[in-house]
Amino acid sequence: MNGSEAYRHPPFFARPANRLRLIAELRGVGTRVAVVKPRRRRRGGFALRVVLAPTGLQRQVVTIEFAANAPDVPVVHVTGPGSPHRYDDNSLCMWFPYDPPEKRWTWRDGGAVLAGHICAHLIHE
Repeated sequence: MNGSEAYRHPPFFARPANRLRLIAELRGVGTRVAVVKPRRRRRGGFALRVVLAPTGLQRQVVTIEFAANAPDVPVVHVTGPGSPHRYDDNSLCMWFPYDPPEKRWTWRDGGAVLAGHICAHLIHE
């Protein structure tokens, strides 16, 4: 590292205990949680696939990807028809990525809260 680079803490998912906690919390609210390979754009990151059943909707297969350089801004993809309230890559537009932490999900909120954000978004889509 040269003098101009600032130190950055490793992403939360670099610690196995944090990954396991997230998986366990998602299993508590969903079914069939699996670790999957992140897309090429988020190489070095961490990704999960989970089946969620939002109230009033059929079950949804959800892929959640965390990038190493922005672990608190998960990219969420859902199978099924698109919506006008999604990003160009068809990922859910749940919050503005640069909002302060109190206005969006952070890893300390846990998997159940993230699943709640996803379900609420899908219900209101």
